[in-house]
Amino acid sequence: MLYVIGGIALGILVALKANIGYSLQYAVYIALVILAVINAITNILSENLNGQVTTIRSLILLLSDLVFACVLGYIGEQLGLPIYLAAVFAFGNNMYKNSRTMIDYVIEKYTINKEK
Repeated sequence: MLYVIGGIALGILVALKANIGYSLQYAVYIALVILAVINAITNILSENLNGQVTTIRSLILLLSDLVFACVLGYIGEQLGLPIYLAAVFAFGNNMYKNSRTMIDYVIEKYTINKEK
C-alpha cells in the first residue's frame, strides 16, 4: 500500500513540474481518465483488504473503467449532451463505497486489536 501512495505522490510531483499543455477539446476526456484511474486504484485497494486482488482482475477493471468513461464522453460529445456526468457520478459513488469499505476495515481491525 505504501508503494501505491508513493507512486501517486511521485506522479503528482512529476505532473506539477512538467509543463504539458493540451487542447480544451480533450479536457472532458482527461478528467474522465483521471477519475477512472482513481476509481481503479480505490477498487484495487479495497479488494486488497479483502484478499481478492489479482493482476488480471485489476487490469480488466482499469481497462473497463477507461473504456466506459471514454465511450460516454464520446457519445455525449457527439450528441451535444453532458452524458459524461453519468460516469462522473458512477465513479464518485464507487470511490465513496470503496473508501467506506476501507474505513470500516480499519475501524474493525482497530477495535479488535484494542479489545485484546
